[in-house]
Amino acid sequence: MMHDNLDPRDGLEPLAPRTPKAVPMLDQELPVDAARVPDAVHAWLDGEPVSEAALSAAPREVAFWQQVEAETSTRRRMVTPAYVQAQIMAKLPDTR
Repeated sequence: MMHDNLDPRDGLEPLAPRTPKAVPMLDQELPVDAARVPDAVHAWLDGEPVSEAALSAAPREVAFWQQVEAETSTRRRMVTPAYVQAQIMAKLPDTR
């Protein structure tokens, strides 16, 4: 079965050599140890007592989870303003 070539660039530069396009890398392999989170961070996230020295070994992970906690606590306190709720209720059909 033949397919039509729908590439609009074909035929525009007949003398220019065509080079194969580089396929973009969608997935990247990471070393096994690159994605490993230290056990101290897991214990800290579970609320278990952990020494500061153990947490200082993974400052990037601790900073990330502190930022997640700050963001989620901010979002927990958010409420929909009363006027938005009234607008939503007004748009709903009255089915009785």
